[in-house]
Amino acid sequence: MRLQFGASVAGWRKLFVAVAQLLVVRRHRAHDIMKIYLTLLMSLFLALESQARLKQFWSYDMLTDKATLVVVATPTKVEETSELAALPNIVTVHGDGTKADVMGKGVETSFDVLTVLKGEHSPKTFVLHHFKLAKPEVTMNGPDLVTFEPKDKKQYLMFLQREADGRYIAVSGQTDPEDAIKEIVERYP
Repeated sequence: MRLQFGASVAGWRKLFVAVAQLLVVRRHRAHDIMKIYLTLLMSLFLALESQARLKQFWSYDMLTDKATLVVVATPTKVEETSELAALPNIVTVHGDGTKADVMGKGVETSFDVLTVLKGEHSPKTFVLHHFKLAKPEVTMNGPDLVTFEPKDKKQYLMFLQREADGRYIAVSGQTDPEDAIKEIVERYP
């Protein structure tokens, strides 16, 4: 009897027996081979993920403890400033391996305070100092910046610190302010 492609049953049987004997003789080596393959596979994954950056996890307790002001507020006005600065703790790595600072353009957003949860109860308004990318581009593991549109009348839970000039910044810093500024989404049944 012949199988496809002209192989005989006896030929296939001989091949199967030879492979089985080889596997039995070399079974102790299979463990070593598996270690090599796993090591190569892990190296590949690490090389692909080398663009990652460390980022702090912020619990609500940590945000509240570090904040001097915790408010629910809504934006009223957004203005770009002439400020241009490198965002802290983040760089871009180009294809040729060179590194460059991620540059941010200053933004001042005015807010009306709806309620104060921590801090001085007198502010009815305040200014948030934050950044947008100076050269907007799609990046993997880029900064978590915030943007606001006053006409949308959205409300935000904000964990803030006061700067020396009287403006406020997000507790989580200028690179990842999204961690300390949360949009409040109302859900209706």
